[in-house]
Amino acid sequence: MKRYAIPGICLILGASLGDAAPEKDGKEEKQPVRIEFVSVGLSKRERKEKIPLELNVEAILSVKEPLSFAVWEHSGVQYLEAVDSAGRKLAPVEFDISPFQSSRKGWRQTGMRGTAGEIPLPGVSWIRLQGVWRISLARTLKSRVYELPLSKGTKIDVPLPGNSEEGEEGADVVSVQGPSAGKLVLEDYSTYENQDGKMVTVMIGLKADSAFRLDSFEILNEKDESLKASPLGTNYSSDGDDSSAYWAKRFVFKEPEKLEKLRFRILYQIPHETVAVPVDVKLGMRGKIRKGK
Repeated sequence: MKRYAIPGICLILGASLGDAAPEKDGKEEKQPVRIEFVSVGLSKRERKEKIPLELNVEAILSVKEPLSFAVWEHSGVQYLEAVDSAGRKLAPVEFDISPFQSSRKGWRQTGMRGTAGEIPLPGVSWIRLQGVWRISLARTLKSRVYELPLSKGTKIDVPLPGNSEEGEEGADVVSVQGPSAGKLVLEDYSTYENQDGKMVTVMIGLKADSAFRLDSFEILNEKDESLKASPLGTNYSSDGDDSSAYWAKRFVFKEPEKLEKLRFRILYQIPHETVAVPVDVKLGMRGKIRKGK
């Protein structure tokens, strides 16, 4: 695959390109979504000579936590218009948002990958992308603290939080016998030692028999302080209509003092808002990025 290396450009979307600060209204930014275009290049979907080259563009979207991406709300493709440095209008670039997201230094991130069936002509120095993305956001809340004995296969029934922003201190919890009950399972538990000391690997499962959006689990010590737990992967299955779902998430962390039970919170998502995100950027084809006007 032929790929052009370009330096990343970080845009505060909804503002002009460059070093403009996010607009603020009170304590929150009016436009919470940031974007960083990380690559643009040419490739083929299959390694066949007759398959034409495609223009591929990749970007990373970021929002400040506790906001996150409501990836279940995104369906279908979104488009940006494309023009090259010769003034030639290219086919629109089709973008899909990734179903996965990650957390890094207080920011939630997901990817956007764009594909166009038409490529720039030789000698083109940049392409300009313009348009609007509609990005659905969620807010991540925390449940109360749960405990599981350190024994593989341990299960407990739990009430699942609802769809308000009451959080762990609110009354937004149904009875365990109600339709929104869930089941927590310690699917796996093991320990090993390395240069960092004694390490613990766990896999926590959650079965929900109602519409529920699990984000992750927060592993805690005996003082309810968050441990630095690295995610190792997720298994997910559902019936397709949100009436039931199952998640199993694996983590590894350094064993804290007095580890007698696995203590954690459920991190879950509730819908927040859908924002219109204007995009206007020039992507260099020769190792440079130029600001749009």
